[in-house]
Amino acid sequence: MSETVTITTKRFSDLTIEELYGILRVRSEVFVTGQKCLYVDPDGRDFGSVQVFASKGERIIGCLRIYGKEAGVVQIGRVAVIESLRGTGVGRMMMRQAISHVTENLTDEKIYLEAQTYAIGFYEKLGFKVISDEFLDEGIPHKGMELLIDRGSGIQSADDASKAKSDKYSLVYKQVEALVEGEDDCIANMSNIAALLHGTFGFWWTGFYVVKGNELVLGPFQGPVACSRIPFGRGVCGTAWKRKESIVIPDVEQFPGHIACSSLSRSEIVVPVLRGGNVIALIDIDSKELNTFDSIDREHLERIADLIGKKWQ
Repeated sequence: MSETVTITTKRFSDLTIEELYGILRVRSEVFVTGQKCLYVDPDGRDFGSVQVFASKGERIIGCLRIYGKEAGVVQIGRVAVIESLRGTGVGRMMMRQAISHVTENLTDEKIYLEAQTYAIGFYEKLGFKVISDEFLDEGIPHKGMELLIDRGSGIQSADDASKAKSDKYSLVYKQVEALVEGEDDCIANMSNIAALLHGTFGFWWTGFYVVKGNELVLGPFQGPVACSRIPFGRGVCGTAWKRKESIVIPDVEQFPGHIACSSLSRSEIVVPVLRGGNVIALIDIDSKELNTFDSIDREHLERIADLIGKKWQ
């Protein structure tokens, strides 16, 4: 489709029949069919809500809703984008529109949402912060998140978001130090570190590849099934091994020779673990969103990789 994406904001009571049908179709495709969540979608919260939806031509391709949660707090929910257009910025456009609507038209001081854990990084870039432990909703891990409304901009500044991410990594590094202290087994350490990074940041795939001969072999990881072996110099991981340096990929489809272990991966960061100047393993992290990783991720993951290399047995 070549049409421009249009973002529309409407009260639920003002939706046309066609718009309502399109929104419900997206929600059904994403949550019921795509995620196998067997629940009754009409839950009463749409009445009195504001609907934000994205369209290409006549077709609605994404949607979300805004409704009152409690005094001073509104909630954003049912955030959905059709599978073929995820990672293209549609979700970000809808969220920014929703935040702007709350900022400009309502008096609430906070926006609350319940994020699936893989999408936490996406919401953090919009200024949301995790405020709850992980919980299950329809069998899917979620965490509660909150955004304090800034009536000046409506969205947390990039500097504030970067600082928040850096602070989170600093805390993770201290936890990694504690985990590896007194533990010399590399498999145990990689397993715990993968789980810690994955749970803290909500990445889509977090794991390790270990150098064995002339190929990389899959090590401990969190996330969906992955490629078991990667040749030297192939794909993002093989290239990072060959170069002995970290690689940040904003869009994996633009990386020559990218090995698509999953079509859902959209951006990636790979950081080598070195010992004696040689690559012995790689930290590999994937996201379902474009442009997830930056110099902050690289800097802090390299510190973690350095710690792993020193403890390698």
